[in-house]
Amino acid sequence: MSKPKPKQAISVEGAVALSDALRFACVAGEVMSAPLPVARRASRSSAANAADGESNTAIIGTLQEKRMHAAIKRYLCDDMTCHERPVPDFLVAEGGKSRRVVADILTDGEILEVQTGGFHPLRKKIDYYLTHTPYRVTVVHPIPAVRYLSWIDPADGQVISRRKSPKRGRVRDIARELFWLSEFVGNPRFSIRLLLVELEEYRLADGWSRDGKRGSNRYERFPTALLGDVTLATSADYAAYFLPEVLDARLDDGGNPQPFTAAEYAKASGIHGMATYSMLRLLCSLGLVEQTEKIGRSQGYRVVT
Repeated sequence: MSKPKPKQAISVEGAVALSDALRFACVAGEVMSAPLPVARRASRSSAANAADGESNTAIIGTLQEKRMHAAIKRYLCDDMTCHERPVPDFLVAEGGKSRRVVADILTDGEILEVQTGGFHPLRKKIDYYLTHTPYRVTVVHPIPAVRYLSWIDPADGQVISRRKSPKRGRVRDIARELFWLSEFVGNPRFSIRLLLVELEEYRLADGWSRDGKRGSNRYERFPTALLGDVTLATSADYAAYFLPEVLDARLDDGGNPQPFTAAEYAKASGIHGMATYSMLRLLCSLGLVEQTEKIGRSQGYRVVT
């Protein structure tokens, strides 16, 4: 009988103290065992369908990140009086009406905004904070370093299957979303904090494919463990995670970094598509990379030494 293979250690970016990992697990467990939150918003037609007893994935969709959001806020600040606090003396005029801006977490001198989805909705809010307040601003974003995926039968609510996703989350996964906040990167009062987590994700098998997985709706997801913690604040932070060493190590006869193209950067970093060019622009704005003469028909870049 062959011996079982030992589990390999998971390599995750960003060190986490044992005390922080235990506290995160405790908070996540409490949030996970709490009752499901009620959707804050639902259209009139959606509410009517729900009252008629129809299966309504639109209402389910509004709950998809509530537990994730709540667990991270509790971990960052256990003082609930600091949660969902209006920013003092700060009103925003929209459509002839004024509304008070509410921060996810507001402590002495710092605003924490927890964003579990894309960064685009935060763009206007972060601009308000940095322009009209003296606070430091940190965007906190979870990255699923390890994910367990469970499928739910929409007919009876039973879990059909559960598996571990082969995809491992990493810091460079936010490259595409960084475009929306790139104008704030480099501001000494702005930073991005990435929590690399292990999470459980539940999806309804209500898609259009035969097994119901393609085009399916997410039901709920929540973190179970904190595996990594990375803060992006300085140029050195962005260089460490978004400037591949292979590009810095390529030297010419004079000992200077050799020029490279966007395609070579994409191959070395694993950042593809439009995110390649937005990241190169960001690295140029941080003074980490500079444009050079063209290489063939492509724009050349060089690591600044």
